[in-house]
Amino acid sequence: MNKKQGQTNRRKRRPAGSRSRSRKRQERQITRRALRFFAMVAAGLVMLVIVFGVTQSTNKIHRPLSPSVKSYEETILKLSKEYGIEAYAPLVSAVMMQESHGRGNDPMQASEGNYNKRFPQKPHGITDPRYSIECGIRQLADDLEMAGCKGPTDIEGISLAIQGYNFGDGYIIWALEKDGKYTEDNAAEFAEMMAGKNGMTGYGDVHYVKHVLRYYPYS
Repeated sequence: MNKKQGQTNRRKRRPAGSRSRSRKRQERQITRRALRFFAMVAAGLVMLVIVFGVTQSTNKIHRPLSPSVKSYEETILKLSKEYGIEAYAPLVSAVMMQESHGRGNDPMQASEGNYNKRFPQKPHGITDPRYSIECGIRQLADDLEMAGCKGPTDIEGISLAIQGYNFGDGYIIWALEKDGKYTEDNAAEFAEMMAGKNGMTGYGDVHYVKHVLRYYPYS
């Protein structure tokens, strides 16, 4: 081996300490890559949770309508159109579902309402289902107008209107003066007030809004 070759070979050798430092750098690089990878995976999981939560809140699974209510859908649509609330036909179905599940001769429970002029104004006084639907739709149309409802996706306005359907028009006027809208608290307060005035142990359904909206596709 000549002198030049020996110099070349010596240059290729690395001290033991240098090799150790090189391995440590590689290990640190691997660790940083692993941390970045896990951070990306964690961020992806967080995003999936957020997207799932938003999807669940905007696409609620509502309870289905009964076959009896579905059998009235054509009548509901026709009469809703006649009285100017065609866009609210699904709401009429939801109200009917809560009131009677479409059963009986008074499926909208409209016997004691303002528009029943043909039958006794007492519970189950109406014995003509189509007339019951007509009376119920006319009442609901009035309530939606009184509540200032802006459309079928205006849940605040719809809530006020349908609680009025259950309690009577007086609730809508009272709630607008008190809070400017429906709230669960003012519904409970109104029911207690009316029960006291009429010597009753209870008045209407203070959870009526929740009960109806579980069948309403736009809530």
